[in-house]
Amino acid sequence: MPSDDPALTGRGMALFAAHGRLALAEPLPERPARDRAKVTFVPDAMPLALQRAPDLPYTAVQVRRIHEPDGTSRLVAETQTGRWPLARAAPPEPALRHAAAGEWRQEAQALALELTVEADRAGSEVVIMSGDRWACSVLDEMLPPRLRESVMRIDVAAEPAEPGRLLFATELGDLLDGRLSSRDRHHLDRFLEERARHGEAVEGLAATTQALRAGEVAVLLVDTPSELDREQLWVGAATSRVGMTREELRPLDASACWPAPADAAVLRALVGEGGELVAMPRGELPLTDGIGALLHDRSPHRAA
Repeated sequence: MPSDDPALTGRGMALFAAHGRLALAEPLPERPARDRAKVTFVPDAMPLALQRAPDLPYTAVQVRRIHEPDGTSRLVAETQTGRWPLARAAPPEPALRHAAAGEWRQEAQALALELTVEADRAGSEVVIMSGDRWACSVLDEMLPPRLRESVMRIDVAAEPAEPGRLLFATELGDLLDGRLSSRDRHHLDRFLEERARHGEAVEGLAATTQALRAGEVAVLLVDTPSELDREQLWVGAATSRVGMTREELRPLDASACWPAPADAAVLRALVGEGGELVAMPRGELPLTDGIGALLHDRSPHRAA
């Protein structure tokens, strides 16, 4: 979709419409491999959902030194807190703080407090910092230990932050693409544990579809890049009505069921039950049919 917005140049849009009205328009963090448009009973939303993964909260900090004509210098701190990779499509507004170089220690203390509050509010799991080495070191020392542990120092040319643009856009991709959020990592670890002991985990399209139909799925794991759109499932009017064959939906949906791409069908069922989606790099966890699920914990001692 053409756009005059420079932030969207080279990317794309996900558009959903129903009953003659636009229901949702979302910018995409990455340009789609090809344009695709469908008129279907089930929204083709999986590509958009997977492009939002891993939904990793982060904070970027840049401290630039500006030399004045009179021989003095001042420091400009620019910060952005957002979620990766959504920030690519909707860059957060940068916050600026100016200080004379000689006053930086006091200013860094105030900035460290602001960063801590903002990072705690956003749940930032990574702090990327670059710029003047001395100023960054002073700021790093002012941060509380829990936040300092998440700091990643990089060395890039300092450029002024601009509205609608990301700090460290290229470097963020190198650092964060393919990285799991702490919540996703927790889900992965539990899935591996449950699968190893044949517990509350299933794998493969047939088993996962059955679990979705039974309302048992807490977390859906999908390998990326996903190939689920090559498969077909059957769906009924209720979001939980999903099956490998039409016969699996009988008798309730015998006359009211439709074929749908598997990726769209499983996402619809998952959302209908309030479950979570984890996009898993295929090389890290190859799943049968590229899909698996962590089920709701039904053990009596945990339920209590």
